[in-house]
Amino acid sequence: MVDMSTVLLGLWIAVAVLVLIVLYHLIFIAVDLRKIFRRFEDITREVEGVIMKPLSMADKILEWLVEMVESHQKKAIKHPKKEA
Repeated sequence: MVDMSTVLLGLWIAVAVLVLIVLYHLIFIAVDLRKIFRRFEDITREVEGVIMKPLSMADKILEWLVEMVESHQKKAIKHPKKEA
């Protein structure tokens, strides 16, 4: 006949094995999550590049326009138009 201590020992062994299996799976989950986060960073970097290119071009165009207006104003101050 099986006594209570043998059953309890068997349950502890089963729990220990299940905990080891869970830890084993958690290692793979952690590695997979790291890969997912790395891919997410790559995608974020690409999206940032796609968004920043037009903004950078708009900034350069705006700077060019400001320089043109400033140079036009400086020329107008140096050489005022004669009124007829």
